[in-house]
Amino acid sequence: MKQKNNRLASDCILVNRKRNTLGRATFVALLFLLKAEIGAQTFGVRALWVVRDHILTEEKIDHVLNFAEDNNYNHLFVQIRGRGDAYYTSRLVPRSHLLKETDFDPLAYILKKAKRTQIKIHAWFNVYYLWSSPQRPFQHDHVLLRHPEWIDSKDPDQMNVGQMMDKMRKDRKINGEGFYLAPTHPEVDAHLQNIITELLQNYRLDGIHFDYIRYHDLGWGMNPTGLKFFLNYTSGIPDLPSLKVQEKPSFADFKRASITGFLSKASMRIKAYQPKCIISAAVKPNLYNARNTFGQEWDVWLASGYIDWAVPMNYTLDKSIFDQNLQIMKDNLPQKYLNRIIMGIGTYNQNARSAGKKIYQTGKNDFGGISIFSYTVFKNEPSYAKQLINYLK
Repeated sequence: MKQKNNRLASDCILVNRKRNTLGRATFVALLFLLKAEIGAQTFGVRALWVVRDHILTEEKIDHVLNFAEDNNYNHLFVQIRGRGDAYYTSRLVPRSHLLKETDFDPLAYILKKAKRTQIKIHAWFNVYYLWSSPQRPFQHDHVLLRHPEWIDSKDPDQMNVGQMMDKMRKDRKINGEGFYLAPTHPEVDAHLQNIITELLQNYRLDGIHFDYIRYHDLGWGMNPTGLKFFLNYTSGIPDLPSLKVQEKPSFADFKRASITGFLSKASMRIKAYQPKCIISAAVKPNLYNARNTFGQEWDVWLASGYIDWAVPMNYTLDKSIFDQNLQIMKDNLPQKYLNRIIMGIGTYNQNARSAGKKIYQTGKNDFGGISIFSYTVFKNEPSYAKQLINYLK
């Protein structure tokens, strides 16, 4: 009997241990979910960038839309212009090489399918970024080949595209990210305005999302034709301070004005054709750096009404830099503009917990919404999306 009681007591201890273990595991799981729920933010705008690779077929687009519905995204920035090419039907822009074997129109299809949902489709439009490869475009009518005089440069001579490609094959970094159109060249401006007009005439859009609406980097903007227009703009000569007339606008002012002027005209055009179309721009997240290095005075764009949303690409893994960028925005922008800032958060460089903290911080500071870069990460790692959804409502 004593042995039986001992076995019974031992069994009871084992059961209690198992119960305690299960209880602790359940508690930890519930605590994680509770913390995520407490940290979850309610945003009117929950956007997602969709890179052009994911819109090449009907099946891929269906998957994108299903994913967005299942994961609580209500705005999609869909890339329809990547490197001076078109993922839609155009008479002005050459068709992408990824669509050369088909007449499929990705933009028309996703707009049609999205009407059955609550998802808004924004045409993601790379403005000045034209080409990144050391190989020539296969399209004979690509702007890089037809109008090399439109390419921006770091010196006042026209860039020799062929020679630069030869150099890029040996050193991919020698030309930075690649070839950019020159914002200071008036024919570039006219060309881009015509492309926007064609889009508006042929497609009913929920939004147009401008990306790469900037200079390549500090020191660029020296396209020779643009420089001639600068001389008409002011009597100052870049990099020759002794010849500058101080009361006239500087070369930096001229560069910024070129991009802002493009956006002003584009905005007027868009609202004339489609008044409800949301105009947004992907911008550098540090206001000072955006303005001084890349010619993006996006605070002015917001205040002037040229864009409805600014979408700072605040992709950094470093939480302190992320918060610093937020604080600079709050210090320099009136409160009324904060709800027109849709915070861009990267997922390619951090885990769901880290991205989730930044989503929480965005909501805590009363910004208007979030945009996640990008769908590609979720397609490759489905578990990531399941973790991140806990931070969204």
